[in-house]
Amino acid sequence: MATVDRFGSDRAVHASMALLVLLWGLAFVAIKQALVHMSWITLTFLRFAVSDVLFVGSLAATQRLRPLPQKRDLPRLALLAFIGFTGYHLFLNLGESDPTVTAGTASLIIASTPAFIAAMSILLLRERIRGAQAAGILLAFAGLGLMIFFAQPESEFRFQASGGALAVIPSAVLSALYAVFGKRSLGRYPPLTFVTWTLVIGTVLLLPLVGITFPGFLGDITSMGWEGWAPVLFLALFPTFLGYTIWFRALARLPAASAAAYIYASTFVAVVGGIAILGEGLSFATIIGGAMVIAGVIAAQHFGRRESDRTASETPGS
Repeated sequence: MATVDRFGSDRAVHASMALLVLLWGLAFVAIKQALVHMSWITLTFLRFAVSDVLFVGSLAATQRLRPLPQKRDLPRLALLAFIGFTGYHLFLNLGESDPTVTAGTASLIIASTPAFIAAMSILLLRERIRGAQAAGILLAFAGLGLMIFFAQPESEFRFQASGGALAVIPSAVLSALYAVFGKRSLGRYPPLTFVTWTLVIGTVLLLPLVGITFPGFLGDITSMGWEGWAPVLFLALFPTFLGYTIWFRALARLPAASAAAYIYASTFVAVVGGIAILGEGLSFATIIGGAMVIAGVIAAQHFGRRESDRTASETPGS
């Protein structure tokens, strides 16, 4: 008999995943809103700092903060903190700071993460590749190229690379690295405890960058007002704290492949949210390129290795 937890019925689990889709999709919109009032460095640090308080406070209140990271694990945890949090969010925020990169485009680029996972598994882990899997990976990367080089609204389909879109690519690569190499450490700690400590370490890794840009950081803090704090608090409380909590509880109740399938819907939310909330445009190249990315990653996962769905399900959210 299945164990009943606080999630209750399977219907409640799927309802929570629908909420997660909404939150992670709107995260891309909230990032664009926040960047109107602050730099990409300030946004990354403030989102992490507020999330740290929420995670540490929650786990401390429920006496689940332990086990504390062991000294021998710190170098690996620091690396995973940079890959999964610090680097991932810095590049994503940098990319979205470009006015030519819409929330929808950024979300579709991040949606290519499973294609990078498949490619890295082949190149780094020497896994076999099937013809259909290779075709899926190539289709996803072709879609990325279409969005990067032709999706600028003013480009009129000229071959013109978007610097902002290129800046988002490292986030997808880092997310893939986190999924490929992060499973061992994830197994040593309870999932939310692992997320808490890697996020705290990731915040510490940001301090040198904040120090270098401190005059601008201080200027952002003193001038951003409620219009700036609102998206920061939304990002920290909902997509980060509540989002990860929902994600890991759902993974305990749903097959990983079923849970991962929800994440593709968050790109639709980001696209629609960008249009409805931010008044963003949607170019033909973005539509076609995004469809190619989604179709390619689904094909790469479906025809890939046996554990590809489980690996992809461990990638960080938005």
